[in-house]
Amino acid sequence: MKIRLNFTLLLIIGFSLFIVPLSVYAADLYERPVSIISPASSALGGPHVTMNDGFSSLMNNPAGFYSVEPEFSIAEITMGLKGPVFDIANLILTEDMAALPDLIQGIYTGIDLLGPVSFGYVGEGLGLGIYSNSYSTISSSGPLTVKADIGSEIILSGGYALRLPFPLPETHLVDVGMLLKGTFRGELSFEESALNIMNIGMDTLTTEPFSFITGIGFDLGFRYSYLNMITIGLVGRDIYSPTVRNTYSNVDAFSSGAVPLEELKGIVPFTLDFGVMYSPDFESKNLFISDIKVYLDYYDILDFWLYPELAVNPILHIGIGTEISMLSILDVRAGFNQGLLSAGLGLDLHYFKMNLAMFGIELSTEPGLQPVYNIQLGFEFRI
Repeated sequence: MKIRLNFTLLLIIGFSLFIVPLSVYAADLYERPVSIISPASSALGGPHVTMNDGFSSLMNNPAGFYSVEPEFSIAEITMGLKGPVFDIANLILTEDMAALPDLIQGIYTGIDLLGPVSFGYVGEGLGLGIYSNSYSTISSSGPLTVKADIGSEIILSGGYALRLPFPLPETHLVDVGMLLKGTFRGELSFEESALNIMNIGMDTLTTEPFSFITGIGFDLGFRYSYLNMITIGLVGRDIYSPTVRNTYSNVDAFSSGAVPLEELKGIVPFTLDFGVMYSPDFESKNLFISDIKVYLDYYDILDFWLYPELAVNPILHIGIGTEISMLSILDVRAGFNQGLLSAGLGLDLHYFKMNLAMFGIELSTEPGLQPVYNIQLGFEFRI
């Protein structure tokens, strides 16, 4: 009976991965996926589906909940800077407005902030989390015109994983899992002259149209490990993740309960990610190096079929990373993602973790046309 149930579960997962995502064509618009910035993942060339590093990898692959070491998250503060943030700050401080038009042309810059709410637990087959997340970007939308996007959201997530019976369990481990997630997001989006961008204040923000987006969805994951050395992962993200976007005349109209000006039904595009990890046993053979992991992933395998208008060059789907842990305290990371290099460091003091990453992202559909370089720094408080 147990084998039949597990076989049925596999059939349901397989059916969901390849049939349910066809519903993406029924939406009015595509919405951004639920994402958690992570310096550890960014330094490694992306959120690898085989990465199983405690609460920080909660959103990577729900199948990993079964084998991950139990960890409880109390709080986290992670900041990400995108593009020439320091150049813009220098212009503001020096009031050198003559250099602003040259800097604005083709600009893409912004700030992301995760936390301080980052509360939850992962381990023993369970994964639960609640996050606060904020973001802001400024991008060029025309000659001497910029577009600003500002948002803040609360993310809820919860999932479960189980281990399937398999011959020779000391050699082969097979786990499957599901993650449910929801978001409540407030968002402002407007255009402004580059010459007036420095004059934007609270009065401007409170008079612009305001959107409130709600969404719910789920991921399915698969994880196979051979001798705890070679691991293969497969994740279907946003199998079905519908959203509702209500737009109001301004923030005050939303807070007063006014009728929205517009309601749009959207969906988060489905993505299918595949990855492999190689992790030889170093801890029993080397006193200095405690662990080495090498990751290779291919993201969004089916983009050319499900939503060709969003598809990008295959090179931008590849993520490669390696992590060397020394004395179980210091992590040295390097990677390659979207055709750009990444690197970072991590300090693990058990109850407190600090991670730093420097990496690039590609804004265009072809490698090397519009790269943007970023920095992320995170402080995590775990038990």
